[in-house]
Amino acid sequence: MSETEQGGVSRRTVTKAMAWAVPAVAVASTVPIAAASEVPVTLTGVGCKEPGNPKYYRFQVVITNDNNSPVTVYFDSFTVNGVNKTPVDPTSTTVPAFTRRTITVRAGTFADSANGTATLFYTLNGMSDEASTGFNDLPPTTGQGAGCLLQDFPYQVDVPL
Repeated sequence: MSETEQGGVSRRTVTKAMAWAVPAVAVASTVPIAAASEVPVTLTGVGCKEPGNPKYYRFQVVITNDNNSPVTVYFDSFTVNGVNKTPVDPTSTTVPAFTRRTITVRAGTFADSANGTATLFYTLNGMSDEASTGFNDLPPTTGQGAGCLLQDFPYQVDVPL
């Protein structure tokens, strides 16, 4: 029998096609796993300080989960102007699938500072990472000049994507 039968496809052509089809399926199946690890965690720069000295600081965090399953972010520690503190309140948050969560985190105690740099250290999908922001003229949560946008604590709001 010849390699090509009348009006048909050769066995060699079918075998070549199968050899290319299998790797393509394997590569495509890894994409969702890689995408799941890319959930942006942003420290927005919106913050304020609670009364007292030393002080607790509050900062707004935005987590965007555009994956089809929930993700948990663990807040490990918080640094203000080079001073690192634990615990962070809350210690974690689980963001539903296809959701943008805005949440206020709180940490302290720190020396009084209206200007500087804040860094949130967190763990997501077993990987440690950080989000940083500069801040200027942090308002107090109470009293004279209380212009804090983060009055309510704890605070979180979810917006579907």
